[in-house]
Amino acid sequence: DKEAALAKAPTVLGVLDAHLQANDWLAMGRPTIADCAVYPYVVLAPEGNVDLTPYSHLALWMERLEALPGYLPKP
Repeated sequence: DKEAALAKAPTVLGVLDAHLQANDWLAMGRPTIADCAVYPYVVLAPEGNVDLTPYSHLALWMERLEALPGYLPKP
C-alpha cells in the first residue's frame, strides 16, 4: 500500500537519521549486513516520491557506503 508506506516514511527515516547522527554505521561501529540490507530501500526511496533531503545524516551514511571498496552503483 503506497499511501501507507509514504505515511510511515518520515518516521522510519527520522529514526535512521537520528541513529546515524551518533553512529557512522547501523550496527557494530562498522559496515555490516545491516547497512547492506537497509541501503537499497533508502537509495530507491526517491523513486517512490520520498524526499530524502531533510535527512542529512542519512545522506552522509549513503556516501560512506558508496565509498566502500567493491561498491557497485545501481544500473
